[in-house]
Amino acid sequence: MTSNAMRQLEERHVASKVECMVWSAKMDLLALSNSKGEVALHRLTWQRVWSLAPPAEDVKVTSIAWRPDGKLIAITYQNCEVFLVDVENKEVVHKHVLPAVANFLVWSSEQESTDTTSNSTQDLFSDYVPKLPSLSRSNFGSTTERSGENIEDSKKIKDQHQLNFLLIGLENGLLFLSVFGLFPCGTINTTNIFGQNNQVSIVAAEISQNLKTLYIVASIKENNAYNLKVACYDSEILASRAKELHTLALKYGHIISLQDYLTSTMNSITESWENILLSEMELKFQTYAEQDPQSSISAELLELLMFGTFSEQLERFLLNDLTEKGIKKLGHSIELSHSNIQKLILKHIHTVGQSLAFHLAELKGMALLKDRFSSLGLDQRAVSNAFVAAGSFLVKATEVQLVIDDSMKIYKAFFRWLYAVILHLIDERIPDLTLTDVNQQDLSFIADYLYSLGDFQPTKTDRESTVPKSRCSLDRLGQYLVDKPLTQTYDSKKNSWEMFLAANPCLAEHPTIIPRQENFSLVQQHKHFEEAIKAVFDRPSSSISSLFSISKVIDVSTVQQLSKFSLIHLHDESNLLVAFLKSDLKHFYFMKIPSEKDKKPQGVCVFFNSTDATAKLKILDVQFYLPETLSVLVENNNESRNAIFVQFPTKLLLEYSSVVLNFQQIPTIAANSVLEQSSFRPIENLVASRFAVSGSRKVAVILSESLRKVRLFEMEVEDEEEDEDNLRESDQSTLDHSKNSTLDD
Repeated sequence: MTSNAMRQLEERHVASKVECMVWSAKMDLLALSNSKGEVALHRLTWQRVWSLAPPAEDVKVTSIAWRPDGKLIAITYQNCEVFLVDVENKEVVHKHVLPAVANFLVWSSEQESTDTTSNSTQDLFSDYVPKLPSLSRSNFGSTTERSGENIEDSKKIKDQHQLNFLLIGLENGLLFLSVFGLFPCGTINTTNIFGQNNQVSIVAAEISQNLKTLYIVASIKENNAYNLKVACYDSEILASRAKELHTLALKYGHIISLQDYLTSTMNSITESWENILLSEMELKFQTYAEQDPQSSISAELLELLMFGTFSEQLERFLLNDLTEKGIKKLGHSIELSHSNIQKLILKHIHTVGQSLAFHLAELKGMALLKDRFSSLGLDQRAVSNAFVAAGSFLVKATEVQLVIDDSMKIYKAFFRWLYAVILHLIDERIPDLTLTDVNQQDLSFIADYLYSLGDFQPTKTDRESTVPKSRCSLDRLGQYLVDKPLTQTYDSKKNSWEMFLAANPCLAEHPTIIPRQENFSLVQQHKHFEEAIKAVFDRPSSSISSLFSISKVIDVSTVQQLSKFSLIHLHDESNLLVAFLKSDLKHFYFMKIPSEKDKKPQGVCVFFNSTDATAKLKILDVQFYLPETLSVLVENNNESRNAIFVQFPTKLLLEYSSVVLNFQQIPTIAANSVLEQSSFRPIENLVASRFAVSGSRKVAVILSESLRKVRLFEMEVEDEEEDEDNLRESDQSTLDHSKNSTLDD
């Protein structure tokens, strides 16, 4: 029999009121949230591991859940955001936004399998795709093996050999299911059962370990009361396609990891382009052209290039506005930024694009296995479109590289020529004769470039306006880095492949040929690629949801206010155990709900007597310690209001329960009459409000009524060990009181 003895480990005051408390099932770690919206991780010794600030000011936490392996924490906030946080370093590995506020969160896992070969192919892709280089602002080309590994598994799913589901219940009656907290695999709308016109809110949920039954506890508000009901759903699709769902969820996790990397790379490219000083130079050209609308900056520069003649106005512009220092600075800025962009495209864009294409090719093969994956909503056509979009994106990235190569040749020749012209005008000796070495090819580059600069001469209809006809465009790369069609498309007529496709239009239309979107910018191509991937994974959630079917609905009770619920699934039976408080806090209900349609639930109502035979103790909280034990926190109704910790065997509760046909006739028992005295553990000098327990770690934490003091306990200690600790605490009461009264920020 499990020992009911407890040993106090710590008692601490906290600076902010505690709101949520959840133990890890794998480590002696406690996750807390406070009234400021902060989430902190503490050890049993109350040593703080880290603290995470809220996503915005005055945004509080609504619920917390640990992933079954204890490596990630899911956090929901009042602003409808969901964070998945790495326990090691508090890094937010994933976030998304819900359609409504979440008021319930739980992370459930399937029953552990002894088959170690079932998912042996999950990491084979690492043998075929290149390592992703790390993204660094200071050194775009830096790569390390360690950083590559972190990037490859940025969603922390590499070691997920068993299915686990994050269940999120919303206040609008929706329940979201996602594998690993990432892959959406179902949305349950309980208003379809409980009525569209009713105010329905999800208060608890659980999925059986065999994945065949989904239980949802919902509250339906009517007048000033809440009707509590349990809906049992048949989720056989999850059980029958568990292996396929696991494979698909892993593939989804890898793809969205690569998408995040690709987005970061695109941002780095845009930032590098924005560092170019071309916009400043373009503004100077535009200002000059507006001073004389009758002339053309393009024509004047062409005259200077071909005949060496220039106007006084152009001379002043070159000497006073552009200057030799400005030209040198601009040339250096362009060369550095274009070089960084080329590195990002060559080392990062192409690498991550090839990896995404590999995963999409595998998805395409999976989609062909219609007997296994069609029921999960994997569509072959959608995957094929995404694969083609990946190829088109890589083609566009190659096009940008070619544009940069051509632009760099032009820029070097153009700014070298301008620099030489300015030095000649000021009668300065040119330090390097190569600066004036302009060959026939360079002249051709410069002439073509000047011809396409843009004309500022207003048209007849807007001659009275000072607004120019068009803006001077010195930049040839920037049009690829905005979400707009290209203004100047790339001339690929000399490309052998393009010529071959133009000569064979029937071949160009073949589905295996990757098209080049001529008018798309790189940003538009990236956006199109993301939309194609989204279309692949939009269908599985709706397809799987449609296969959930309601098996039965159980009317639980009517309460005046929302109660505290605790659910746990029995490992050896297809039954759900439910415990919740009655509104008056003098009773709690215990129920066993079978998944079978023809079986009725069993229930019992429990109250606690005080030393006064006519009084009943106040029940503060209930939570399952283990499937075999229900923990209950009770408050004594005397002046001290000390808390009492009770361990209630569920086997004993089942013995006194009976089939529930009407909750008005449910059997009622007094806990004092059926429990041994050792089951009651008084908590001295603490007016409590609620608690959190973990049977797997044999720990408990009790929160005071002020929400500013916590006590941590080790459970199931030997009675002799507890007596020694109590004696030691009595001998050092003064010292302990001094320590416990200090504030822990």
